[in-house]
Amino acid sequence: MDSLFPLLALVLGILIIGFLYRFFARRRTLFTPRELSDLQSRFDDLEKRVYWDPRHAVMEGDKLLDLLLRKRGYKGTLGDKLKKAHKHFPQVQELWDAHKIRNRIAHELDVRVEPREAKRAITAYKTAYRQSGVDIR
Repeated sequence: MDSLFPLLALVLGILIIGFLYRFFARRRTLFTPRELSDLQSRFDDLEKRVYWDPRHAVMEGDKLLDLLLRKRGYKGTLGDKLKKAHKHFPQVQELWDAHKIRNRIAHELDVRVEPREAKRAITAYKTAYRQSGVDIR
């Protein structure tokens, strides 16, 4: 019994260290201040571009969503990442809708995207960033 106590103490110590590591690792910021500034500039550009080039705005916004999900540790295609991340985003259907617009642009000829569709997609992308704790206006 005396030889079992050190083993149990070691296992308990490892579990506590693992818990603390996971707890504090999640608290670190996803983006540096410089990256945040760049992201804000990109989203500001997308907000303007949505009216004169909505297709490009959606394509770029989708890339920003992919970046966010990669930073959060998701792997695979954007579709795979969205499937895995559904529990972290209450508005996941809006992200799927935005990604479907992106897929139409990428795979169909002469796709027309209305500015209101593109605006809805950009809003969904920005909301995903906010829900991940990233301060995007």
